[in-house]
Amino acid sequence: MLKKFFLTALVIDIAAAAAALLFIKNKNKKDEFTLWTIQLKPVAQEVIENSIKDFEKQNPDMKVIWVDIPIAEAQKRTLAAILGGNPPDLINLNPDFSVILAQRGALDYFGADEAEKFSKNAVEMLKYDGKIFALPFYATSSVTLFNRETFSTCGFSEVPQTYEELYNISDKLKECSKIYPFAINLNENDSLAKILNKYGVNTFEDEEQIQRAVFVYEMFNDMYKKGFVSKDTLTISHREAAEKYMSNNALFVVLGSNFINMVKENAPEIYKKSDISAQLKSKEGRYDVALMNLIIPKYARHKKEAHEFAKLLTGTKAQVELAKLTNVIPVNKEALDDEYIKQCDTDLLAKARCESIKQLENSGNKDFGSKNKKEINDAINKAAETILLDSKITKEGIEKEVRALAQKVRKLAKQ
Repeated sequence: MLKKFFLTALVIDIAAAAAALLFIKNKNKKDEFTLWTIQLKPVAQEVIENSIKDFEKQNPDMKVIWVDIPIAEAQKRTLAAILGGNPPDLINLNPDFSVILAQRGALDYFGADEAEKFSKNAVEMLKYDGKIFALPFYATSSVTLFNRETFSTCGFSEVPQTYEELYNISDKLKECSKIYPFAINLNENDSLAKILNKYGVNTFEDEEQIQRAVFVYEMFNDMYKKGFVSKDTLTISHREAAEKYMSNNALFVVLGSNFINMVKENAPEIYKKSDISAQLKSKEGRYDVALMNLIIPKYARHKKEAHEFAKLLTGTKAQVELAKLTNVIPVNKEALDDEYIKQCDTDLLAKARCESIKQLENSGNKDFGSKNKKEINDAINKAAETILLDSKITKEGIEKEVRALAQKVRKLAKQ
């Protein structure tokens, strides 16, 4: 009897000890907050990790799980996580896909007070139905890189600011330099669609837009036929266009700041002869700015904390550090006034950053919208192929192709 009593007491003690250990373990276990970014390791790792440390100090019961995703997988994995009902708490995405999620009611919204510190143009790009579905994270804006030495040797001093200005002097530039005046990846992704947007073409709903599109296609068709751009301009990538410039096979190229750094590292002699000018556009058009943003899924587990973390990542300190590490453009207005950011010396990277900041304030081209964007881009690119590769095409033939394109785009936009 006594033996049975002690055995029972031992079992109770063991159970109590196990329960106590489980309680301590659960008490010490931190809640997990999940952050997803797009290809920020290793270049921006320091600024993200510093923000994580600050967040965990403010939220001692939480542990941040940071997942950096390849850009090619970002949309697929985000959609799968949201549809699966277990999304991350905060996600770094692009506006095109973010607005689709907003249209489907899949996102939490941000208040006007949270958006006050950002560039107005950047915030306007992140509104759907009058509500702010994302906060700006950072921006990039391509600039024009050109061989200043060769350009000057050919007798020119006034740098072209528009596509047609470069087109109008291309014959003399080619005759003098014996290289392509312009390197461009005309058919990669939405390159041509963005050029059309700069000329006010975004719906094809009226005759004026159709005639503007005809002008753009005629201009590039003539440049292609006369050898002002290379014969592989319909197939090369953005990087390959940069490589043509680096190998001294082109005078002008429109590039992001990351590619300018690539020129500096891989073609130092060309870099020394180079200079920066504003991104080519139309005379009346605005500059093209690419924005990355932060979204909070509607069914995220820690929405309150996600708003806090978004505030940290977009704070002045983090924005300036991110710009220093990557040469992207801050979107926080205080960060844009930082002494480092405003330093525009003779270094091309600094000049590119300052030029990009100016362009941020004059950005906002209306594009073809979010519906069937890929199909619209494909149709625009296909029209370029048809026109440029037809050696006998006439002005009337180009207009016919553009009218057929307009009809197709209008139909896709309404589906």
